[in-house]
Amino acid sequence: MSNVANVRGVQVYMGYHKTCSPYIEKAVTLSQSIPKSHVFFCHNENYFKQDLHRVLIRHPEGMVRSMASQELAVLVTKFGVTTDSVKAFKVNTNKLFSEKQTFCHKANGIEVSDFSRVAFKIVTTNGRSVSVMADRCGGVVSFAVVKSIAGKEIKKFLSPDGDSASRIEHELRRDTEMMHQFTIEGEDYMELKRRVVDSILGKGGDSKSSRSVISIQDGIEVLRLSNYCTQEIESVLQ
Repeated sequence: MSNVANVRGVQVYMGYHKTCSPYIEKAVTLSQSIPKSHVFFCHNENYFKQDLHRVLIRHPEGMVRSMASQELAVLVTKFGVTTDSVKAFKVNTNKLFSEKQTFCHKANGIEVSDFSRVAFKIVTTNGRSVSVMADRCGGVVSFAVVKSIAGKEIKKFLSPDGDSASRIEHELRRDTEMMHQFTIEGEDYMELKRRVVDSILGKGGDSKSSRSVISIQDGIEVLRLSNYCTQEIESVLQ
């Protein structure tokens, strides 16, 4: 697809909406202003444990390639992380942070496995340190924490926060048929669409709109990194 797009002069955009989420952008900006800082991204969803088998059916590609790929897109585009630049990769094997579960597909009796939550740390060859956690049953609020080189928390950014959290919780109670993530991350989806349209129309120049639109080349690197992370995690969580 990338080759065809290049030959035909077509711009392809990837739908990683977390890259333009305000809490992510604030954490990235702060971390880039503090030498040797560490960033911890926590992506939560609010599924019930009894519904995880349905989530796995909808996302057979697995949690890392679907849910956690949002944060990996941030690592690729904001911190320059690639499979070639990974110096160290460590999985937090504590079950409070990482767990692999197996479910039986009722339709065909086939067992399928995936992570219900996972946490890992990446250190790159240039010394950048970042951590990612994804939890299918973590709740409504996701967050990003910027820490000093000594591990002290400098600032924590929440999404949603304040009045937005109360409004979203009210909407979730009112509309039980809508997929929760569309409600929780609705503003991020709209901002991504605005930036894509602005890019197509040639607006923004070097503004945040043009910087936060993910190209197919970046998308390929995100997929490579997702595959790498999945293999590393699988080798640890049996």
